[in-house]
Amino acid sequence: MEVTRAGVSLHYEVAGSGPETVVLTHGLGSSGATWSALVAALADRYRVVTWDLRSHGRSGSPRAPCTVATLGDDLEAIVAAAAGDAPVHALGHSAGGVVTMQLAIAHPERVRSAILVGTSSECNARAAAYYESLAALGEREGGAAVVRRLGADSTSMPPDGRGFAHVARAMGSLSGAPLTPELACVRCPTLVIVGADDVLGVGGSVIISRGVLRCRLEIVPERGHAIFHEDPFGFARLVCEFLAEAGASG
Repeated sequence: MEVTRAGVSLHYEVAGSGPETVVLTHGLGSSGATWSALVAALADRYRVVTWDLRSHGRSGSPRAPCTVATLGDDLEAIVAAAAGDAPVHALGHSAGGVVTMQLAIAHPERVRSAILVGTSSECNARAAAYYESLAALGEREGGAAVVRRLGADSTSMPPDGRGFAHVARAMGSLSGAPLTPELACVRCPTLVIVGADDVLGVGGSVIISRGVLRCRLEIVPERGHAIFHEDPFGFARLVCEFLAEAGASG
């Protein structure tokens, strides 16, 4: 299925059925296909929506730069198309976690609960330089080179290199314009999950957990950045338990 926002075609898919909807947002260099194991775990009880960020997967790749706010509005368009006016449970990994945070900040009425995985509300100069290096790589050598650099999962088609660069630079903008001061705007129950061995560290997750009022932090031993691939059953258990609690409290 497709929804068009501001001239950009965004691809999404819906699986399962149930009274509540869960929307899953992937990270840089990946696509909605990365969530296959979690979709299988959730689809008996929830409508599960996966989608491709702009310039990723089967979504369009505009040439204009984008911001974190732009990406959050993309996600809001997906939520509106898939769930109408009903609030959703929103889960995002890494860059997808940033997009999910932006949705919860700018459109709190859209989010029943949030699950933020291996992500951060800010980045330092070193991280910003890394995002710029990824952007330059995408422009110079294309999306396949980006996927190799990131070690992204092989289930996803490579992103469009030039479009990817815009999304990577949006993530780097968290250095000068962090979301951290706005975390108090997140009103919904929130679960932050991070692997203890995540290459990005656990500090960003700790910052989020301190900034969001109704938040629980899970630091999972012996797991890294792609925790949902490393331990799909354990990850699904954490997610399902939290969703059951959030649904009951909602």
